[in-house]
Amino acid sequence: MAKINLLPWRQELRKQRKQEFLAINMAVALIALGILLFLHMLVSSQLSAQDERKAYIKSEIELLDKNIAEIEELQKRKDELLSRMKVIQDLQGRRPVIVRVFDEIVRATPDKLYLTALERKGDQFRIEGVAESNNQVATFLRNLNASAWFKNPVLDKVASTEDKAPAGKAAAKSDRPKNTFSLTVDLEAPEPATDGDKQGTPGAANATKGASK
Repeated sequence: MAKINLLPWRQELRKQRKQEFLAINMAVALIALGILLFLHMLVSSQLSAQDERKAYIKSEIELLDKNIAEIEELQKRKDELLSRMKVIQDLQGRRPVIVRVFDEIVRATPDKLYLTALERKGDQFRIEGVAESNNQVATFLRNLNASAWFKNPVLDKVASTEDKAPAGKAAAKSDRPKNTFSLTVDLEAPEPATDGDKQGTPGAANATKGASK
């Protein structure tokens, strides 16, 4: 019987399969490398675009912060100017008020009552003085309450003292009792008169004419 040697054929087949396997592995490796390279480039481009967007947003935020700071500075200057204008307007408006207030205090002060101190805090006045009796103090309070420029007069305290007269005068006049007092009163400037109050309404004028007839 003849013998056939199949070893070379099997070796060739094994060698061919091994080469095919290596080729497939290399192809897969190249494809995987290409995919990885593509993904790397894609991620890098996205990161670069993200960095550009961040830089743009940061620059815009800095610009907005600068604009906001300028607006706040302008608002601060505006508030300062408005505050100064208000102070000037208040001073201009209060000039005649102060004169009238002192005039009203003088008008409300009865005889034999003297003021020793006058202090103002906002729209409230603290008045201290000396009177010969409590009647003058009560009259002073009534006059302040009746004035159109004051309201809520409140008597804080009244103390009785004696004023020693110089030697040589009669004994009956040597001791003169005095009442020191302290009170507070609120300022209430009257509302300015309207044109109707100054000129009078037509009906009131006609009624006056009819009454005169």
